[in-house]
Amino acid sequence: MKATTIWVLVFLIITALSADSSFSAKKKHVVLKPKQAGGEVVIVLGGKNRTYYPLSAEHTSRLEIKGPGTLRILTRARVDEGSSDDVRYGVFYKIDGSARQTFEVEDVERAPDASYKGDASGTPGETEELILNINKGKHTVDLTLQHPLPKVAARYLFTPHSLKKTKWVAMSPLAPLEPVDLHESETTLHCFRFSKEKPLRFEIIGPTELKIRTRVENSFAMKGRVIYRLQIRERDQVVQSFQLSSKRSETATYRDNTKLVPGKPREIVFKVPKGKHFYEILPLDHHTLLGQILFPHKDAKLEL
Repeated sequence: MKATTIWVLVFLIITALSADSSFSAKKKHVVLKPKQAGGEVVIVLGGKNRTYYPLSAEHTSRLEIKGPGTLRILTRARVDEGSSDDVRYGVFYKIDGSARQTFEVEDVERAPDASYKGDASGTPGETEELILNINKGKHTVDLTLQHPLPKVAARYLFTPHSLKKTKWVAMSPLAPLEPVDLHESETTLHCFRFSKEKPLRFEIIGPTELKIRTRVENSFAMKGRVIYRLQIRERDQVVQSFQLSSKRSETATYRDNTKLVPGKPREIVFKVPKGKHFYEILPLDHHTLLGQILFPHKDAKLEL
């Protein structure tokens, strides 16, 4: 085979691999619809309809997301005819019930290529984008407007990230010390009962991440879904808050208690920064919970 032919083949192979790599690198996004959306706002962009959802100063728009991934929140204000040049707005947002943060926008300009479908009043403003990185696990994002006017609508695009498989291992808390054993799928699970008065306490050295697996304790006659709130504290300072829901498990049972039924497990994952940390985990409601603390096997050397 001639050298020229060989080089041509090599070039074609490299080109094909490069094209395949670039294609796979383009990650597809998912369009999300918030709970209690309060209607739709259709904006025409380049001849195509795009659905936005109105934000409110009185009612919360909630997104429920399973990470990891990137959430893009595209916001547009309605600029009415005769509006001043100083159109501004703010959006409050919370992730997993944590401290409220503000996304502020000033000097909104009319978008020359956008219009409202079926509504001649007003013009959509230019897109202002808020980007949030969502960690592994299930999360909520709550949004409200800072002020009722101007009217603002948002579109939510979520791009999932590939999840690397992690081997998790359990660690024992500092308190409580006595485990509560469950049976599930011929396996014994060692959990620890905790409450608002007797939180789950443990120490860990970062950087690493933790998976907290919790179960509500139900009476045998209880039916339906239980909503509960969970908070992580470090030296009396709130690190993160979560709102979870669960119903009774159909597969797990207590080893030594026939009057209670454990709930289905619910998991949260949060990052631990570098250094030594002392955490408390407690429910904010009048529930007792069963908990397990897990961390990546690769970080076993960091455990105290």
